Amino acid sequence: MSQLHAARRQLADLSCPFWVGHFSRLSHWKGQHVLLNALALCPPQIGAIFVGDALFGEEAYAQSLREQVVKLGLCDRIRFLGFQPQVIPLMRLCNLLAHTATAPEPFGRVIVEGMLCGRPVVAAAAGGALEIIQHERTGWLTPPEDAERLAEVLTRSYRDPAFTAIMARQGQLVAQERFDLAVVNAQIDRVLSTVVQPTTVSSPLLAVR
Repeated sequence: MSQLHAARRQLADLSCPFWVGHFSRLSHWKGQHVLLNALALCPPQIGAIFVGDALFGEEAYAQSLREQVVKLGLCDRIRFLGFQPQVIPLMRLCNLLAHTATAPEPFGRVIVEGMLCGRPVVAAAAGGALEIIQHERTGWLTPPEDAERLAEVLTRSYRDPAFTAIMARQGQLVAQERFDLAVVNAQIDRVLSTVVQPTTVSSPLLAVR
């Protein structure tokens, strides 16, 4: 069974035609609750999958998210998939990826992974995300913890798939130019070649008479 087919089976009971993916451990500062509040403001056709689980004693937050889903009436639109050994196939099944950190992240690897997968990304406008995404050109940026603005982006992405597809492609091209592993390694090699000169080292054994 292919990874993509296996991923589809995990989401077979999620009837929403538009899926938002959130890939992170379940932690308050990762902002899963912000996405849930945003989804409550979106059309019912928009659902979400959460890939990741609690770590470092954050089980109470994970439980609060499940209670929030019930309180907001989102039970048929949300799936918690826990930790997954292969996340890329799941990313590729999503219509959009959301990064909702409530505090600045120094980089934001999930943002780049999503862009490299050709998925449109909406991210909290703080920290490294500001250097990765150009708003409404290679993705969206919304104020941290602003569920209303996030809901606006999710709804626009759902209702304007043509624009979303163009932006996703632009984001993918930029990510390939800046963050693809082969490209980055080649850039490092070029820099090293300008500062490290080959030297001839005499073997100490050859110096022995």
